[in-house]
Amino acid sequence: MEWTIPIQTFDTTKVRVSSVNRGQKLMAGFSYSDEDLVFPSLSILLPHLQVKSYDTETGKLALSLQGNQSASAKLSALQTLIMNAAHMNYGSWFPGDRERSYEEIVGSFQPLVSHGCLHLYCPLSTPGSFNDVQVYSGQGQWTRGILSASMFSTGKSVRIAVRLQGLSFHQHPITKALTGKSRVQHRILAMYVD
Repeated sequence: MEWTIPIQTFDTTKVRVSSVNRGQKLMAGFSYSDEDLVFPSLSILLPHLQVKSYDTETGKLALSLQGNQSASAKLSALQTLIMNAAHMNYGSWFPGDRERSYEEIVGSFQPLVSHGCLHLYCPLSTPGSFNDVQVYSGQGQWTRGILSASMFSTGKSVRIAVRLQGLSFHQHPITKALTGKSRVQHRILAMYVD
């Protein structure tokens, strides 16, 4: 079972950014501490948001935060917390790399929240492939792995549970040198489509 924190009760001061894991991807993970409970990952249940755009080729989904000031403020504060942690810890995370300014770190970050939208990735299911997202489309049942472009029509309302796995740092594919680029690695867990 995955514990998901509703955005209404989400508190950015309870988010922890860990040291960089040097596995397959360079990533500083996220966790959430609430009194005696420690969630080893950060999963958030978002409010109903309207689809602003969806790119069927890349799976890039833009959800409008307009009319959801509280959610917008909390997600923006989370993004700022992540950028501050990256700036404060960059030297210890990557001692062999050159020093990077706050402006450079932020400028090379692919934002989660920008221009009044939340940006996520949710690739469509293709013939023979399977997407692990749980979907409830108002037809009275949950389905697993069946995603179509019609679910992301502009103006459609969706409610998403998303796991924010960590801040991922991009490396050159051959030399493995840091490029300076980063983004929040995430995975959509479940979705309600009106």
